[in-house]
Amino acid sequence: MGVSGNLKTMLPGDLLQWLSLGQKTGTLVVTSKSVEKKVFFKQGRVISSASNDPRDYLGQFLISHGFISEAELMKAMEVQQQSGILLGKILVMIDVIPEGDLVRLMRLKAEEEIYDIFLWREGEFRFLDGELPTMEMIPLQVDVTGIIMEGTRRVDEWSRIREVIPHDVMIPIIAGTIPEKDLNEVQRMIVHAVDGKRTIAEIELESRSSLFAVCSTLHTLTRDGYIRMTEPGGPATKEEAPFEEAQVSETDEVQSLLSRAQQALKHKDYEKTQRLLKAAENLDSGQSGVRSAIKGAEAVILADLYQQGITDARIPRIAKPIAEITTMNFTPNEGFILSRINGTYNLGSLMKISPIRESDAMLIFYKLWKDGVIAFD
Repeated sequence: MGVSGNLKTMLPGDLLQWLSLGQKTGTLVVTSKSVEKKVFFKQGRVISSASNDPRDYLGQFLISHGFISEAELMKAMEVQQQSGILLGKILVMIDVIPEGDLVRLMRLKAEEEIYDIFLWREGEFRFLDGELPTMEMIPLQVDVTGIIMEGTRRVDEWSRIREVIPHDVMIPIIAGTIPEKDLNEVQRMIVHAVDGKRTIAEIELESRSSLFAVCSTLHTLTRDGYIRMTEPGGPATKEEAPFEEAQVSETDEVQSLLSRAQQALKHKDYEKTQRLLKAAENLDSGQSGVRSAIKGAEAVILADLYQQGITDARIPRIAKPIAEITTMNFTPNEGFILSRINGTYNLGSLMKISPIRESDAMLIFYKLWKDGVIAFD
């Protein structure tokens, strides 16, 4: 028998414990905004997981742990596209990673994907009793009790972290010599991304680490005096205010945002469409109607971009002088994409090594091209 509910009425720890004690077999699907995670159970034990968030993909996870480079990931994914073989098996076959390390890291990845759910403020879940994917999976045995204990600990730690790092546009600055020998590989990747200019959000992208890992590492280093946190030079960019009128119901506001997004989509103002849909997504607690609108808009936008010639095979190059680009303001995602454009990689390759959703990445390419920052060869 399937079951569904809201994470506000049934906390992740209680949900996992119920599935474990009941020795359930099936798929737990948890969604929050546009992110969907799946946790696969067999007789009450977690055997694998999956996520539609590119930051949770195996390749990104291996980069964050220092096992592969962007170039190696791109090569492996090209082989995968041609052969259909699982990415992990390809990496073992080409001697990039030992099989034992791969299984260990996949188990760690599954755990991290679940820990992330504990920090979600809201979300929906459903359990598909007896349903497991037919695709081949590397079997994992993850201890549910250990996950619950660590997830609960992270919730407590997160509240302490937010007292020091209240938002993700803060900029960490190195204030002393950091003892890197005492750090693990993930923490070293995070520290190496600190340059006194990148925000927390940009460091999260650059290091391929989770927001919790980034903030936890920087919180500890700040407490020990190795890092100091600063506010950005200018005011943080805010979402477009959907309304100025007071006392508008949330449902009416969401519907108005969706209507305005539809109008913007008709006029091919894709940036405004995206802003309005994100604002609706942030407001809506049910999310199903908004998710459908987002998927529909993404399909329309991608189809139009492809028709305009912005396809995977196109090779972008920087079209403005670097001196001018350094004076421009870019979002973390835009900055990440822009930093990887070298006149050699095509759009498809750039998206393969990116922890950014395809639709979001394509819109970034479109915006950079429209603004004259990049051109296509």
